[in-house]
Amino acid sequence: MAMRRDELKTLKLSKTKDKLTMAAGLGTLIELFDSSPLKEKFMACLPERTSHRSVGSYQMALTIMASFLYGYDCLEDLDHFRNDPKLGELFGSKTAAARTHGDFLRDFEPEHLEKLNQFLNLMSRHIFKQMQDQLPEKFKPKKLIIDVDSTSHEQHGEKMEGLAFNYKNEWCLDSQVSFNQIGLCHGFQLRPGNTKSGVDADSLIRQSFTDGKTQVERKFKFNDFFRADSAYCKQDVIKILVELGVLFTITAHDGTTNWKEVLETTGVSWSEWVYSKEELEKAAAKNVELPKIEITRMHWTPKWSEKEESKLVFPILVKRTWNKDREIELEKKGRQSSLFHDEGFKHEDPWDYYAIVTNFPLDLSTEKLVENSNTSEKLKRYSIQEVYLHHQKRGNSENFIKEEKYGYDLKHFPCLKLNANYAYGLLAMVAHNILRWVAIMTKPEKPHFSKKLRKHFIFIPGKTIHHARQTFLKIMEFHYKGVQNLRERLGLNSRISSQQFSSA
Repeated sequence: MAMRRDELKTLKLSKTKDKLTMAAGLGTLIELFDSSPLKEKFMACLPERTSHRSVGSYQMALTIMASFLYGYDCLEDLDHFRNDPKLGELFGSKTAAARTHGDFLRDFEPEHLEKLNQFLNLMSRHIFKQMQDQLPEKFKPKKLIIDVDSTSHEQHGEKMEGLAFNYKNEWCLDSQVSFNQIGLCHGFQLRPGNTKSGVDADSLIRQSFTDGKTQVERKFKFNDFFRADSAYCKQDVIKILVELGVLFTITAHDGTTNWKEVLETTGVSWSEWVYSKEELEKAAAKNVELPKIEITRMHWTPKWSEKEESKLVFPILVKRTWNKDREIELEKKGRQSSLFHDEGFKHEDPWDYYAIVTNFPLDLSTEKLVENSNTSEKLKRYSIQEVYLHHQKRGNSENFIKEEKYGYDLKHFPCLKLNANYAYGLLAMVAHNILRWVAIMTKPEKPHFSKKLRKHFIFIPGKTIHHARQTFLKIMEFHYKGVQNLRERLGLNSRISSQQFSSA
């Protein structure tokens, strides 16, 4: 008798003693990290576990990272791994309890946190180099651009170390993180909730640009860039960037640079923003009027540099965008808008102003040779509009911060000790780099974030089978092809993965 289309077939449940897993793809990602040159460097960052009953620091760190890769929300979820045969087969022993992993996180001392932070930079540079070597030419990252920003992590407990109210009146911890332009994390700091943005940024910047290059090498190759918001427009940040020879753009803070008053008292020449052909065609197709934008530049000498041997002078670039709503308001008040959009800056006018401090070489759109005692390099000169277009992409770092908080649930932290939570956050960033590695190598034109990656590469049902002194993980043929393609893209050899349906 045929089933009616509005009826569901009844499926009967039955139990089995077969070893089943819902994370068959997790082994490939763990193997990717374990088989890389990063393994030994990572192990050197971890506190020792000396108990004869301990499974070892490396296995415990990998288990925590596996929980982030899988998408678990808290430390207690690690107990679910104890019932999943996948990790047990992978490690050769039963996964430790969540409470034991909490003890492991509490073993982290400041020196371990510092080493693990340095490892993040090393790991990101290793992956970055692999992408330069293996990706198609149009997708290769040719320059390193570091974006630094901070964010709050609101908590609801009372005994957690470091909790404090921030300027938004949030009861929270605070983190400061550096990502490069493709989303790899170069450094992570977890601080008390009332820590101001930009505090200790100089150490994070120095770490993120640690690669053995000298100031002169950076200064004449122009392959290292830094971007940040106005919280980083301060002495220690600018000094370290100048010392390192990094090109930077930082949103100008009026309290630091006094740029509004300088603009008001300085005679400047405004230039119109030039829209690209694609922007004009897109606006015409949508019948949208593009805003009127003008740009200019002036110079700023930090007061602190006047007291030192070498006086520093930096360009301040200003962009103003015509605000039609404000123009209408002014006209309603009986004011003529023409009085407010002439040369210079007025405190009340129909323009929205935005300024950045930079050390980019400006003005010439061409390239010229710069003679040096040892080398002759091409020095690119940037137009003001080019610098603004470069700085505007800084907002992409907010997507990675959002990924950090929602993709790995770092909105919340599990431990009472600040250092333990700091270690937890660092391990999350290592896991983030692994998934970002997979995302870019598999789809460089449009890398996916963690939610979609887990669906494609981790949440794969499988069955473990022991046969002829070997362990096989059987998965569906569709998933097997996807895992094999992933392994090939990541350069993993097939000596572990047999012709049977295995992913690890």
